[in-house]
Amino acid sequence: DQGRGRRGRPGGALRVAHTVGVVKDAPEGAQYLVIADAIAAQIAADGPPSTRLPSERALAERFGCQRPTIREALQYLEGRGLIYRKDRSGWYVSPPRLDYDLNLAVPLAEIARLQDRELVTEVLEENPALQPPCREPATRFLALRRRSLDGQTVLIERLYMPDEYGQELAGADLTMSMSDLLRDELGVQITDERLTLNPTGMDPGLARLFSATAGTPVLEIERARFSGDRLVSVDVEYWRPDAVRVTMNTHWERV
Repeated sequence: DQGRGRRGRPGGALRVAHTVGVVKDAPEGAQYLVIADAIAAQIAADGPPSTRLPSERALAERFGCQRPTIREALQYLEGRGLIYRKDRSGWYVSPPRLDYDLNLAVPLAEIARLQDRELVTEVLEENPALQPPCREPATRFLALRRRSLDGQTVLIERLYMPDEYGQELAGADLTMSMSDLLRDELGVQITDERLTLNPTGMDPGLARLFSATAGTPVLEIERARFSGDRLVSVDVEYWRPDAVRVTMNTHWERV
């Protein structure tokens, strides 16, 4: 669904042609699909990333239908990864997805660079007491990070560590990759990771950071890192689903 170029120059608003007749001729219950196809075609022709779509009211007027039908079409396009919504701002064309290979033991910034994307990481000042506890026992909240691709927030991370490691990282540059921090600051080499993927909804705190509404779909990826049999860090990633394409290779052995 995302064959557009990697980068484009955002326009003021996407221009969507009037197609009232086509919508009226659509079978009952399929009007939203006709509308979605028309918007998707316009995005493919003239919709660089971050272009703002017309308002739902304007789209309803152009297609000659009710706003619930427009909203159904937009939610369908959101599920396909073509558009995303900013709370109180409207709908925007999504950038191409980042190909995220979970088997690659390299920093995320390098993965982005290899795809001609720019990743920026910032550490957010948040009250640790307001952060949810980690599912791993004997860990403490370390930091909250926001990561943006080409200027768009795509990932929020909650970092947790056992007390013994977290205290030693006081004052460290927490914008670095966790594997680099563990190796360079603590002399800890990661030997194993356990990955847990969990499609879920944004809690109010995440929604605020994404400029979205609570309950908006988000892809949670929990990385529990080990050095031997010792847990050394837990990184809980919350991805905007339209921003990423996750792959993982497995090796099957006969038993």
